[in-house]
Amino acid sequence: MEGCLACKSCSGQCPIKVDVPTFRAKFLELYYGRYLRPARHHLVANLETILPTLRKMGWLYNSLIESPLGREAMRIFGLVHTPTFSSISIRRELAARGIAFATPQALAAQSTDERARSVVLVQDAFTSFYQTHVVLAVLDLIQSIGFRAFLAPFRPNGKPLHVHGYLGAFDRTATRNAAMLRELAATGVELIGVDPSMTLTYRSEYDLLAQADRPPPVLLLQEWLAHHREIIPRAIKSGGEYLLLPHCSERSLAVASLRDWQTAFEAAGAKLRVLPSGCCGMAGTYGHEAEHRTTSEQIYRMSWGPQVALWANGSRLLASGYSCRSQVKLVDGQILPHPAQALLALLRGR
Repeated sequence: MEGCLACKSCSGQCPIKVDVPTFRAKFLELYYGRYLRPARHHLVANLETILPTLRKMGWLYNSLIESPLGREAMRIFGLVHTPTFSSISIRRELAARGIAFATPQALAAQSTDERARSVVLVQDAFTSFYQTHVVLAVLDLIQSIGFRAFLAPFRPNGKPLHVHGYLGAFDRTATRNAAMLRELAATGVELIGVDPSMTLTYRSEYDLLAQADRPPPVLLLQEWLAHHREIIPRAIKSGGEYLLLPHCSERSLAVASLRDWQTAFEAAGAKLRVLPSGCCGMAGTYGHEAEHRTTSEQIYRMSWGPQVALWANGSRLLASGYSCRSQVKLVDGQILPHPAQALLALLRGR
């Protein structure tokens, strides 16, 4: 259990389907009901709750966390390579684009036809706070194919709580978040997510909730794009071929969605090849934990490393997962675009 990456391959691809991440979470809840938890558990489990506050003093936080003293402080908690906040103000960028935050009232005020051409992007903490440019690229992509984009107010998803066995706190967090999502979905507007791991939480970990407390469908971006493929504009110039290293959660829990990425690129006039790969080794916070860092890099070099070395020159190699893009940057110094960024550039003729 100590080496579990929570990639969900055991519950998705294995024919026996023993859900190790879930029974690990249950074990941790029982074990730490009797014994003292490491301080790191409390920090990581509550990360989604404290990030909005820390973001308000992002420049100070970034300066501290990148300093030798800050790095040493994180090592005391057993954490390495702590990510820094994006310098982009999402509120300022939304205002510049005329994009509003989604509320039931704002969505319901639209006509039936307008709601049918609207979509709500559900935020996740890691992409929104650390890679804001990816969130903006997704919003721009939505609008470029003729839909009106809304951004859901940020609410903790609860996945870090579940991973570390805070199941009571997870139930409360997930129930509140699901209630907000149900109110938004009740207007008839579709919901989509950016990061595969966080979005697929609504289909896996949230199934632990009582039936009445579960969320409405939250589609992966590629599922939504494939559903609306007939209105995706075709690029003026041939897009050539792109290569995708998907998040391991997509392979485990939504394998059909890999074809959906290919469908979206084909609609835009490009080809997409999904490369064979396993887990990148980052697996959320696993690769940030000091005792796991060496193993994390070894896992990366088993499948991702050779693919990155072979294909990363240029901008054709893509990665859909936040953790995966972070791992590639840490180990190989390469910045891989999200597929939405590539699609947007293609539609804009770049």
